[in-house]
Amino acid sequence: MKIVCDTNVWLSALTSNQGASYCLVRWLFEQPQNLHCVSTAFVLELEDVFLRPKNRQRMPQFSEEALISFLDDICHISQHQSIYFLWRPQIKDPKDDMVLELVANAQADYLVTFNQKGFQASAEKFQFKLLTPYEFLQEQGILK
Repeated sequence: MKIVCDTNVWLSALTSNQGASYCLVRWLFEQPQNLHCVSTAFVLELEDVFLRPKNRQRMPQFSEEALISFLDDICHISQHQSIYFLWRPQIKDPKDDMVLELVANAQADYLVTFNQKGFQASAEKFQFKLLTPYEFLQEQGILK
C-alpha cells in the first residue's frame, strides 16, 4: 500500500492532537514499513507550510528546530519518489498539481486530504482512492 497525505493533513496533525489527522500520522509512524510517499517538491512544500508565520502562530509549542526535525522524521518514514512525469496543469491550485504528480509517479493507492473537491476528477483518471483522514482510518479498521 502506498499513501500520500496532503500538506493539510500534516498541518492539521501538528495543530491538534485530537483529530483523525493526528491519529493517522501516529499510525504512519508506527508501521513497520514505509507506506507514505514524498518527493523533493513535496518536502519543500511541507517545510514552507510548517514555517509560515501564520501557521507558526497556530503551533507555538513547536520551535522552528522541532518542526525541521519533524520534517526529517517524515522523510525517514516515507518512500522517496522521483518525479519522472509532470501532469500540469490538472488542478486549479498549482501546488495541488505537485501533490498529484507525487501520487501519479508513486502510483499511490490513496491520497488522504481535506481537499476532496480539488482532486475528485484526478482520482478517477489516475486510479487512486481519495479519502479524508477519518475515512482512511475507517477503511483500515482503525476507527469505527
